[in-house]
Amino acid sequence: MRRVVVLIFIVLVAAVAVLWHRRDTARWKVMEISNPAAPGSQAPNLSTAPDGSLILTWIEPSETDKAVRFALWKNGTWTDPSTVIQSADLQADAAAPPNVVQLPNGTLVAVWSQWVKSPGKANGNFLFASVSGDAAKSWSRPVRIHSDVGISEHSYESIAATAPDEATIIWLDSHDWDAKHTYRLMSVTVNAHGDLGAEKTVDADTCTCCPTAFVSTPSLSLAAYRGHTPQQIRDMKVSRLLAGNWSNPVTVHDDLWKINACPVNGPALSINGNRVAVLWFTGANDTPQVKIARSDDSGSTFQPPVLLDSPNGENQPIGHVAVSLLDDGSALAIWLRHVASGDEIVGERISSTGKLSDMFTVGGKTNSDLGYPRVQRVGSEAMISWSDKTSHSVKTAIVYLTNN
Repeated sequence: MRRVVVLIFIVLVAAVAVLWHRRDTARWKVMEISNPAAPGSQAPNLSTAPDGSLILTWIEPSETDKAVRFALWKNGTWTDPSTVIQSADLQADAAAPPNVVQLPNGTLVAVWSQWVKSPGKANGNFLFASVSGDAAKSWSRPVRIHSDVGISEHSYESIAATAPDEATIIWLDSHDWDAKHTYRLMSVTVNAHGDLGAEKTVDADTCTCCPTAFVSTPSLSLAAYRGHTPQQIRDMKVSRLLAGNWSNPVTVHDDLWKINACPVNGPALSINGNRVAVLWFTGANDTPQVKIARSDDSGSTFQPPVLLDSPNGENQPIGHVAVSLLDDGSALAIWLRHVASGDEIVGERISSTGKLSDMFTVGGKTNSDLGYPRVQRVGSEAMISWSDKTSHSVKTAIVYLTNN
């Protein structure tokens, strides 16, 4: 009997040791900062400029219409906001926000969604792009990025610079819906003059309304999205853009989430060198979870995922994830979580060796819709943006390590 007790004690000590080893001593501090988005603004997005500054994009309302606006965070302060386009038809969807990116040659490229109405039919939406070569003083005439002109869905776009004078845009396209009941993930390039390249299919069968993610470095461009099978399995996939062609999609992890509906809950993706991190939500086995998987070979293969959040009493993850790989190899993961007092945005740091920091709260604890948070690293810190429908505003916060 004594040997059994001793054995149990040794096992418990070993288990505690493993848990302790997995904890990261890093502590994060969150400091909410003001931003130039006017009251009533929504659908924020973040991108990183070539010089390391950040670009915050949002949709801002007026009495008669809406505008796609943006500002840069440089040296700890915001630039004055600039307007890309104004239209009453702008689609203000937090899951599919507009975005502005800067190419290495300095050109700004914007992409956004507009409603398209058809009498007697359901509304559709088109995606448009425009470029500015004079620091947003003027913008090119908007160009529809897809060839399909059916009154259907073209949405959940992501954009990144893929050449010194060119960006690539990916999006979900429903032009196969009537014939096949499937959506495609498509891509197209837009150059510094606003000219489009040829459309390409990344994956011919995807989840119908989950946000996409797309990142690029001089050596690698990678798309992440929720896939789809005829059996209604909707797990995360990635595809690499190599020499202008998309690779065969790779499943990040076989959650085997079978759901006959779209959860509107896509992946987040970050890249730093040849390191890649994919963060996602799954509801497989009727258990909501947030997971992260890493790749050290530019997204060719992925390590087994690390579980970050799962149900615990009244607390359970909602998803709406965001992630940024930091320069030390760690990943900063952000997602929405339901708690007893409402919903909140939480974060956690995952070290390069898989250790987890304590979970911290960014904002929320409200019954309000917090949208889809975004995160981008800026130096040794990170910025998070989100929309708060309680205060009808775009929120931003700086997150940084502290010894306190």
